[in-house]
Amino acid sequence: MKQLPWSKVALLALDVDGVLTDGHLLIDGSGGVVKRFFVRDGSGIVRVRRLGIKVCWITGRSDAATQQRAKELGIDQLIEGCHDKAQALQRLCFQYECTSDQVAYVGDDLLDLPALKESGIACVPANAHAVVKEVADYVCDAQGGYGAVREVCDHLLHAREET
Repeated sequence: MKQLPWSKVALLALDVDGVLTDGHLLIDGSGGVVKRFFVRDGSGIVRVRRLGIKVCWITGRSDAATQQRAKELGIDQLIEGCHDKAQALQRLCFQYECTSDQVAYVGDDLLDLPALKESGIACVPANAHAVVKEVADYVCDAQGGYGAVREVCDHLLHAREET
């Protein structure tokens, strides 16, 4: 198994649905969306941010639940309604003055493929789409919405001996 450059990561970019959540959407009668976020993922994100690693979310959807959770966690940037995640990732690298080799990206579905291929460490949850798993540098033991993000955060923390 190849050694991954966790200690070089300056930017952690995350998809939302299927990565930070289990991928289920609950939609009420008025069209409001309810999502479940895993608390330990949030704890890992907060700890990683304390190390100076930028944490950004790139999602194809736009909803108040995601906006609220991003605000609670102090996410550096939330990009919503995005269908070209590789281009968004390139803009983030420019903005935060890092290279794509310094990016860990976590995605679970076909829309994430270009961003995964663009990143230094391509991570996927255990329940990611099979095609997406094929390009992954790291397949989490945990599923999306059930600790996959925390698992990646723990690798970043361990690489800096902050566990």
